[in-house]
Amino acid sequence: MFQPTHLLVSRSRKTPVQLIPGANGLMLLTETEFNAGTEAAFEMRPRLGIFCKGVPLVGYSLQPMPASVPAAPSASAVSSAC
Repeated sequence: MFQPTHLLVSRSRKTPVQLIPGANGLMLLTETEFNAGTEAAFEMRPRLGIFCKGVPLVGYSLQPMPASVPAAPSASAVSSAC
């Protein structure tokens, strides 16, 4: 099961990715790649930045997935004390 841990952010998109340790750094696996069983196209190299198939990317960043906030119970689910 694909479990994204971060968002790969560009100017126009936020793509959920899963970080996997690789030979040169961290591989950034997308859901499409996970489902197809292919290797990750994106990787993050220490001190060098984010690459796509060996080509450095400018304007991309990595952000942690936002924490999900539990939903507040509805008024009908809350019993009255009276």
